Amino acid sequence: MAQRLVLLSLFAFALVVRPAQAATVVSVGTASISNEPDAGTWTIGSAGTSLTLNLDSSHDFAIVRLTTSSGVPWALRSLPDSVIKVGAQSVPFGNRAAGFVYQNATASVKGTMVQLDATFDLPAARLRVTRHYAAASGSPTFETWTTFGPLSGTVTVSDLDALRLSVPVGAVRWLNGLQGDDPNNPRDSMFTLQKSTLNVGERLALGAEGRSSEQTVPWIAIDGERDEFYAGLLWSGAWSLAAHRTNGTIELALGLPDMSTAISAPIDGPRAFFGVTRGALAQSTIAMRTFIVQGVRGGRGFEPLVTYNTWFAYGTAIDERSMRAEIDGAANLGAELFVLDAGWYVGAGREGASDFLSGLGSWRVDSGRFPNGLRAITDYAHERGLKFGLWVEPERVAQSTIGQRGLAQESWLAKSDSRFGSADGAQLCFASAAAREWVLDQLTELIDSVAPDYLKWDNNFWVNCDRSGHGHGATDGNFAHVNGLYEVLESLRARYPSLLIENVSGGGNRLDVGMLRYSDVGWMDDRTAPSAHVRHNLQGLSVLFPPAYLLSFVMDHPAERIHGASDFPLYFRSRMTGVLGLCFRTAEFSEGDLEQMAREIEIYQIIRQTLARSPARLLSEQAAEDGGPPWDVFQLTGFGGRPTIVSAFQSDEGVSETTVKPLGLRSQSTYEVRSVDSGVLGTATGAELMRDGVLVRESPRTAAHVLVFTIREP
Repeated sequence: MAQRLVLLSLFAFALVVRPAQAATVVSVGTASISNEPDAGTWTIGSAGTSLTLNLDSSHDFAIVRLTTSSGVPWALRSLPDSVIKVGAQSVPFGNRAAGFVYQNATASVKGTMVQLDATFDLPAARLRVTRHYAAASGSPTFETWTTFGPLSGTVTVSDLDALRLSVPVGAVRWLNGLQGDDPNNPRDSMFTLQKSTLNVGERLALGAEGRSSEQTVPWIAIDGERDEFYAGLLWSGAWSLAAHRTNGTIELALGLPDMSTAISAPIDGPRAFFGVTRGALAQSTIAMRTFIVQGVRGGRGFEPLVTYNTWFAYGTAIDERSMRAEIDGAANLGAELFVLDAGWYVGAGREGASDFLSGLGSWRVDSGRFPNGLRAITDYAHERGLKFGLWVEPERVAQSTIGQRGLAQESWLAKSDSRFGSADGAQLCFASAAAREWVLDQLTELIDSVAPDYLKWDNNFWVNCDRSGHGHGATDGNFAHVNGLYEVLESLRARYPSLLIENVSGGGNRLDVGMLRYSDVGWMDDRTAPSAHVRHNLQGLSVLFPPAYLLSFVMDHPAERIHGASDFPLYFRSRMTGVLGLCFRTAEFSEGDLEQMAREIEIYQIIRQTLARSPARLLSEQAAEDGGPPWDVFQLTGFGGRPTIVSAFQSDEGVSETTVKPLGLRSQSTYEVRSVDSGVLGTATGAELMRDGVLVRESPRTAAHVLVFTIREP
């Protein structure tokens, strides 16, 4: 009997100390949120990665764990992941000693994502702070942001944090921004993937002062032994990222640079994303694509259309007759979208064919050049089987239009140090509700009358507004404008859900994950030639962005004349791993040239089966105009039965061949390997192809080779 009592006592003890099982609260696919009340923790996870938070009234808020199935801890210290700065005081979010009082935690499903909201009050500062976490099914990526709301009156918050983490030491990767557009310094104006191992005490500081990707793209990755960590901002304005190496960690801090903003109603700070995936950089690219489509874009995929654009071929010298003729030429080639660029409005071209600032902001179609209006151009494009797109630059106006009846008012315009920053143009400050309303009215009137399928949203000028009267202060004009921009774009998306929007900012000065929520394609660079430059940008940006988002153009260039071109395939295929754009006058080409172009467009439509839904991976160093690899090799990995596409480009005539070894194939499956030029080359298993590769030799016809790997099961 005594022995039985001992056993029962041990059993009872086991019942007491056994950890409580976390109960799933909400889920969507692989994404879920669970709660373990006894431990005071909440866990949000997806695709094998989980994030556990201390979150109840008996604990200070902190990230407890961030792990993949490898079990490697990626949150090395139990710390809050953001700091709240009110006045001159900085306090860790959710810290009880700092005065935070826990209110509640709620879990919900928001469209394609699960979302956890943790609310605390900071009574001494009259502030309510809610930290949000969201995850989409299929991606080990977390989106996080903070909502600040005053409990009474107006509260000033500063230097808005997005994310702070302490992670293991590893090689750090980042991506240069556009950094200007100087043709004399091409290396300074490319999206180049960088890598560095920080020394103890070394600090890497990245960021932007105006638009998001002017200096650096807001993204970072850290190589682990078995995992890849990545983080960044969904933000299109000024930002700051610091990576500080200590003895055993890298301390990360992402957010906004020095600023303060007064709030009298709840506002959101900048959004961040972070995640960890098993594998290396290529696996983080796959994870980000799923997060972008399922999370950021709410399930909206990408439609990479063969896009004809008028700008570099015509400038503002456009009219109804010439555009109808060019629509015919583009349709005959196989284009699918015709975009009428700048110059359709009254006053454009006053100073020559490159002058699109004159008349900007009039929002009136030039009836002298388009007597039947732009709707007639839309209808004609549709008759020829093309979608129709139209250029706008809603954030800027010509100063000559200011104050005219029904047009922009001087009080809406952005100023810095009491100046517009331009002699002829001015930026609207989208912090101004009146300015936003006016722009939205002009856009909806234009879209309703013209009925375009596609809007090219350009932004060629930027001012960090410090002017009073717009609802912002001296240091938060950038923050306010970006939030206003998002509000206008969100209104457009709600009103015209099928409208495709192109993101352009003097080239790629505003390429970031935040703009992926509102835009469907991004023009990478005003320098859209020569081919090696374009490939360099595509190969760099595809580490983060889906290649089906990245647009460039085949056009004439002093180093690559497309009239009587010696290598049409090279010029076209260099742009086929992104969105293929065309920008030339079709009537100037011979029938033979046009036939070659049409053939390359047919090849693109084969590649696009994979491009539209696949991430990319670079199998060599990035291409470069000088000093690059002799062959640069780029892969679009096929999923869901789609073929894998590998493009190999020869830059060095002294290196006559290369062995292409694709990655990520199914080891046991049999693949047919086909060259788009030579036909079927043979069959082999995925394991054999990844081990031995395919030998590619130089061709007298082209320096661009495209291989298609298609599963052929017996």
